[in-house]
Amino acid sequence: MMLLLVAEALARPDVVYWEPGRRTDVLFVELAEPAPRDRAVWSADVKWRDLDLVLGPARVRPVAASLPRFLRVDVPDAELVATDLLADPRVKDAWLGFAAMPPPADLDPITPDFRPDQTWLDASPGLGFTEAARWPGGTGANVTIVDIEYGWDESHEDLEAAIGAGAWGMNQALYAYHGNSVLGQLVGSVNGYGVDGAVPDAVPLVVSPFREDGAYDIAAAVAGATELLRPGDVILIEQQSYANGNYCPVSVDPAVFAAIQAAVAAGIVVVEPSGNGGQDLDAAAWDGWFDRDHDSGAILVGGGASPGSGFPARTWYPSGSSHGARIDVQGWYDGIVTATSGEYGTYLADLYYPGEDGRQAYTRSFGGTSGASPMITAMVAIAQSVAIELTGEPWTPAQLRAALVVTGTPQVGERLIGPQPDLRRLLRTYFLP
Repeated sequence: MMLLLVAEALARPDVVYWEPGRRTDVLFVELAEPAPRDRAVWSADVKWRDLDLVLGPARVRPVAASLPRFLRVDVPDAELVATDLLADPRVKDAWLGFAAMPPPADLDPITPDFRPDQTWLDASPGLGFTEAARWPGGTGANVTIVDIEYGWDESHEDLEAAIGAGAWGMNQALYAYHGNSVLGQLVGSVNGYGVDGAVPDAVPLVVSPFREDGAYDIAAAVAGATELLRPGDVILIEQQSYANGNYCPVSVDPAVFAAIQAAVAAGIVVVEPSGNGGQDLDAAAWDGWFDRDHDSGAILVGGGASPGSGFPARTWYPSGSSHGARIDVQGWYDGIVTATSGEYGTYLADLYYPGEDGRQAYTRSFGGTSGASPMITAMVAIAQSVAIELTGEPWTPAQLRAALVVTGTPQVGERLIGPQPDLRRLLRTYFLP
């Protein structure tokens, strides 16, 4: 597994998208056991002293306090250092940091026959949010959702709930269309115009994957988000990584995998897009990393064709999301009506963009695993909110993931992307006498 990750971090081709996080001098290390927290002890202890000298004390920092086995190392010859460290018995793993990838969205082609409304909120073939809103807690009032995003535009007329929502890291103010679209799906204002969010009463927080020092670090962002939340809350990771020649889930990074595990162990549900690289996560090249018995605990989301896509509903959208036995559930991969920004003009603001005013920009064509994952996040938030309202406590992440699968509508087709959850069926199955 280690050789695969180092090779991909080094050998992946340049792409035309923005990649500010691409730095070959960033090395991540997973220790066989946690290093002493006190650097003086570390430097004095013969067990750690020579490792400290190799890495350089000024260049080593923990990824996050809650991940004591993981270190971030800034060295000019990271590839050589990584190779040396892999032979050190104190080091379990070492890999070059994954670059920041463009948001996991696939907006082209635009579905020409998609109806310009939010049918995904309704009963099947939608996901059942309309009925859920009539349940106690059914608008998400008891839950906080962290959305890990590059940026968003607080000035949008339909995102009042997201004003001042930035909670951790540096808002890069890039890909605002993406943050707006996700937040529109989740907490768009129910105000008689624009779009309605699926969980308008949930508390939204936005976390950047860029730390305050400017370093791109999804593991630290997940750990930082975990510290802001309590059991029953939700983290949505709206990022994707790149390995084996295409986009893939961010948990390909061992530190991110561990950060997700820590969040799930704390009772927080983590929703992770599977990425838009169309990759088979069961392929031998992954060396079992995405096998079901190697499980971070996240809900891994695939993308299925919408009813208006021109393809059979709930099938794998051609050249779409990753697929494989590890994918838990699917949401719509295409044709999602939500808010956007004026960042790319009418190419993205294809539904409404009066006077080229980004504050009033809407799209009918958001999608990818970026669009599928907020649907699942909203379902999770409502199920947790209803559970808290009716029973006084939330589901465990494992219980809720299993319930989404069991009460979902089976997928169509052979490429495994999981069932499409049915919120109406889930609530009636578990909360009606």
